Amino acid sequence: MEHRILVVDDEENICNYLAELFRLEGWEVDAAYDGYQGVKLAADGDYDIIIMDILMPRMTGIEATREIMKRRPEAKIIVITGAPYRRQAEEAMECGARLFIKKPFSSDKIIEAVKSLA
Repeated sequence: MEHRILVVDDEENICNYLAELFRLEGWEVDAAYDGYQGVKLAADGDYDIIIMDILMPRMTGIEATREIMKRRPEAKIIVITGAPYRRQAEEAMECGARLFIKKPFSSDKIIEAVKSLA
């Protein structure tokens, strides 16, 4: 089954890694390098899953999740973070994110997370 995925992370290497990983699964992938760009793409696109980093400059993943959920309440968002603060992940979940995955994560774990929500 083909999925359309948006990856939002200010770390370009994470975006590239996830994009390549998902493309190997046969899925279509777009990337955004900050929360503002992620909100714009999510509002304009029809994504099955959005992978959202929490800690980003200008607009955090929590703020971006909140904005996306206002515009697309059906959005399926997976938040990812390497930050040691679990409260931020909980806040993103309260804003509408469906899953939380701590960095670093395995390829299998992120693929299974996408499959579980799609």
